[in-house]
Amino acid sequence: MRRKQKWAVLVALMALALVASSCASEDDGSTEGGTIVAFIPTTTNTYIAEWGRGAQEAAAELGYNLIIIENNFDQAEQDTQVQQQLGAGDDDVVAYAWWPSDNEAGVASLRALSDTGVPVIQTNQLPFSGSENYVVGYAGVNDKLNGEVAANLLIEARDYMVANGMELHGAGGNAIVIGFVAGYQAGIDRSGAALPILARASIAVLGEVDVGFGPAEGYDGTKQLIAAHRNTGIDLVYAHNSALAEGVIQALEEEGYHPGEDVMVVGGTCHGNLDHLLDGTEFATGLQAARLEGVFSINTLHEYLTNGSLELFNNFIPNPPVRSPVYTPGSNEIESVMVEGFGVADLCVY
Repeated sequence: MRRKQKWAVLVALMALALVASSCASEDDGSTEGGTIVAFIPTTTNTYIAEWGRGAQEAAAELGYNLIIIENNFDQAEQDTQVQQQLGAGDDDVVAYAWWPSDNEAGVASLRALSDTGVPVIQTNQLPFSGSENYVVGYAGVNDKLNGEVAANLLIEARDYMVANGMELHGAGGNAIVIGFVAGYQAGIDRSGAALPILARASIAVLGEVDVGFGPAEGYDGTKQLIAAHRNTGIDLVYAHNSALAEGVIQALEEEGYHPGEDVMVVGGTCHGNLDHLLDGTEFATGLQAARLEGVFSINTLHEYLTNGSLELFNNFIPNPPVRSPVYTPGSNEIESVMVEGFGVADLCVY
């Protein structure tokens, strides 16, 4: 079955599940499995919105009522939301999903959720060191692996430049890093994993800025680092996701660089359109499927609620690299790379 056909079948099945869940709610005021409450950052972020859609689809299919409580990447706001939820004393809650805005600062709220005796699963960011006992498991991306994949792609990009006669600044090339907001664990883990690999490959990281998640922040952060390091010379840019990379590429072009010719850009996570991968201004990215992360989170909670335990504490979604076809003659990874039966266009464009 073709990918688009399979996606259409999945959407149809999800729709039927939603209808069935809705009918059950009208009959008795609740779904059969009870209520799962997810504390997550705002779904105005398109990645998080995809997570929410995947989680809602899985919850409906499995017979749970999923309530999503959002905050604007504000841990104090999220802490207040947790206290309000606990104060409501909802006996129908069978599990919590926890996506902290600040992993370290949110530990107290995570502990408060755990102390209720209701199982908690963490998603998207690995539990902060020492807080593992407050969750029954983790489901989502492995940001340390994501950083490793991105670092190896940067090395590939550097080697491609050398093999094709592009002149580097410094023996192993110079890089800048455009990261997520300060204190966000995903960004901490990605850079923490990537930078040692780059150092071993003799790639000098000239500077890193923690700016946000979208093109506008990527643009501003790149402008800042170009101003600081133009004279030293920039060969490579690592953006924590491809939405940031979109702004990176715009800023580079405005400043007289030619991405794909005299500088190479790698995104950590596919996020948004694929235009820059297709034309080679983005060398590569990682396939991190937001919607599957939401599905994995609910499925993992369901496994725990059904069996009283988990087969694996960490239920990681895959993170394969996806290179621009410009740099892989005879192979188009945008078409060939698959996760859970779906391709890059299915899982990266939202």
